[in-house]
Amino acid sequence: MAGTTECTRHRDCFANQEGWCACLKDNDFGGRDCPFYKPADIVRKEQRRQNGGMVDGNQQI
Repeated sequence: MAGTTECTRHRDCFANQEGWCACLKDNDFGGRDCPFYKPADIVRKEQRRQNGGMVDGNQQI
């Protein structure tokens, strides 16, 4: 188990690690969608833009 809360709704979320949410301890939002959901590819693009194309030190992605 990588995270703390099972999440099968958004497999493409930046926080989803092997079906577990790495950020939230509780993901019950009363039937509503997770307000923290963000696709991993969008997060990577934002990180590249903020870091001038560099992420994690000098590792180019």
